[in-house]
Amino acid sequence: MANTPTIIVTRPSPMGEQLCQELSEQGYRAIHCPLIRFTANTDYSPEQQLDLLTQHKLWIFVSKQAVDYALKDLSRAQLDQFLGHTLIAVGKATQKALQPYGLSALIPKTPDSEGILALIDQFSLPAHYPILLIRGDKGRGLLEQQLSGPHKLGILPVYHRIELTAAMPPIMQQATPRQPVAWVVTSGQLLELTDKMLSTAGIKAEQVAIIGGSARISDLARQKGYTNCYTAKDASNAEIIRACQEWQKA
Repeated sequence: MANTPTIIVTRPSPMGEQLCQELSEQGYRAIHCPLIRFTANTDYSPEQQLDLLTQHKLWIFVSKQAVDYALKDLSRAQLDQFLGHTLIAVGKATQKALQPYGLSALIPKTPDSEGILALIDQFSLPAHYPILLIRGDKGRGLLEQQLSGPHKLGILPVYHRIELTAAMPPIMQQATPRQPVAWVVTSGQLLELTDKMLSTAGIKAEQVAIIGGSARISDLARQKGYTNCYTAKDASNAEIIRACQEWQKA
């Protein structure tokens, strides 16, 4: 066990525990260190949410949480009325989250805002086309900036991201440049919180391997000095595990 590669998972519950379980089954020492949690945004009533969903013909889901918080209270009859809508999911995990609701979505070539914009450009939509961006209360802002001009863009923030105070996993005291500890980060916010936590504890970048949930996350990590980065093609557990395996082969 002494040489078992260690991976810190910063994802919130229950996704973090699920990923840790799958990593453990692959022979890794997986430690859950959630840095955020999700809560429903109650600023919009169920009726207001339904109105926004009805008014817009193209929906963009930026995460699995966006899917669940937007759709979990809808009846089967309500969901069925949206079968003709065009849905875009940021990646495979978000696309899969729509299946229990009987809905399907397109996914972009890259699981990020840039990929979503490129996909929408292929549609040649008319001006002022009704597009609904379904997300949390915080985000990059790129989709909103790029889509609000040419289209009729609606915003439905269905969840809050709450930062958590977490203790540094004791295993980091044993991390060295020759035996770094990997950290799974799947969003810009999680990267910021991870970097702050490591910096505060005096952990050097060479003691850490970053498993980024997208190329953008890995690029941001390199900008912060983390040169030991490995990239998942999307934020699904299977892709993150593949990136972890790539790290171990390096």
